[in-house]
Amino acid sequence: MSLTACNNGSDTAKSAAGSTPSSAAKASPAAEPNGVEKLSVKEIYNTGMKTNAESGSFREKMERAGNKSDLRLSATECVGTVELPDKGAFEIIRKGSDIWVKPDSTFAKGMNSALGENAFSTEKWTHGTPSNVLMAKLASWCHQEQFSAPDTLTAGSKATKGKVTTVEGQQAVPVVLADKGESVTWYVATTGKPYFIKQVSTRDDMQDLTDSDFGGAVGAKAPSGAVVEAPKA
Repeated sequence: MSLTACNNGSDTAKSAAGSTPSSAAKASPAAEPNGVEKLSVKEIYNTGMKTNAESGSFREKMERAGNKSDLRLSATECVGTVELPDKGAFEIIRKGSDIWVKPDSTFAKGMNSALGENAFSTEKWTHGTPSNVLMAKLASWCHQEQFSAPDTLTAGSKATKGKVTTVEGQQAVPVVLADKGESVTWYVATTGKPYFIKQVSTRDDMQDLTDSDFGGAVGAKAPSGAVVEAPKA
């Protein structure tokens, strides 16, 4: 089974904007203009990514080709769910170097079949660390590199700046990268702090993303109930 999280961009997008675009924020009623739309395309993108990282945590919702995730993230924590088309779903908790996963019946059946052993159960949490290849792949959905190494737009990018518009209920400036009839658009909030609030892509190899709830507690903690150690894969 393919377990690794979707990349945030293809080689083309990486060469233009790195590998980890992300986005989103909710403006307070009194949010003031921040002027980010007056900056260059590169400055807008880089400011948004840096602001997200500096928030310390946020909620990331992702969808691509049926794959979905809804996760609260920080540099050291991750809590939420991942759904894979025809492969089932799993809950995930990461706190520091500890990773726990609890699958639904479809995901458990597929994993056990691939491994040749009954290592996953809907009744138990499976525990491991990033040194375990299998658990590291599952934890890759948490995209925690967004905090330690926020993405940047390269100087040679052909991205362009659009007009300020309303996205996720607030004003934002779009940064658009278009090529061969396909595009990816990143939106940066123009009121309050200049967070990335959304990514929308028409490309098959890139996902749609929204980030929100910046700075809130992730609340990761070891799960209650039965826990088993992950098999070596």
